[in-house]
Amino acid sequence: MSQNNFGFGLDRVDHALVEALRQALENVMPDIMSDNNFLERNGFGQFRWNAIIAQLRDICNHLGWLDFGTCKRGGWKTPVLFYPVDRYIFTFMTEATLRSVQQRKDKGTHYLCGGASYNVDVHPASKQLEMDLLPPVRGAEHWIAKSREQLAAAVNLDVGEINGHILVVFDEKNDKLISVRAVRLTKDLEVSTEEEDWTKYIRIPYITDQAIEPQLDSDDEDEMLVELLNE
Repeated sequence: MSQNNFGFGLDRVDHALVEALRQALENVMPDIMSDNNFLERNGFGQFRWNAIIAQLRDICNHLGWLDFGTCKRGGWKTPVLFYPVDRYIFTFMTEATLRSVQQRKDKGTHYLCGGASYNVDVHPASKQLEMDLLPPVRGAEHWIAKSREQLAAAVNLDVGEINGHILVVFDEKNDKLISVRAVRLTKDLEVSTEEEDWTKYIRIPYITDQAIEPQLDSDDEDEMLVELLNE
């Protein structure tokens, strides 16, 4: 299968994750800035992850299709999702950060190598071969194994239950989400041939088939209590 025809077949989960990113970047963060009369953006890039995590948690709770957790890395927490249908684990990153991590000499200490270690039988896309990325340094196996376990623990799963890792990479400019793609990485953090462009889902509504339990009407409930008391 060619890369252009590849698809993960995530059945509307892709739409939902893109919408969560869009809401956080285009609505929540601008509202915070406006409501508090913030003109400067010191630390904006880091702080917006709080909004992204909140939106991802809300969308997972609403859908009921995805397990949500956060993986602690020092003083940082990164969102981790798990889709039980295909047993994929998801993490999120900006395009700029992915490029930076790929070029790091000590990238074996990054959690992304732990995620990529779940991907077996993946092959780098031809355009990645030109980058000549350095492999993780010797001795990084300990850090990779630890990161792998931390990602699994974030969604309360045994390590052996995860079939693969998908990295959702996005780019934003002027408070607008401009691109999103889902990729599987090789152990050397090369983008593999398993890549899908999700940019087309930005601002496209999605429909869920989740059956939502009806909530009891408070007025009816009060009337039933009154009737019981009268009896």
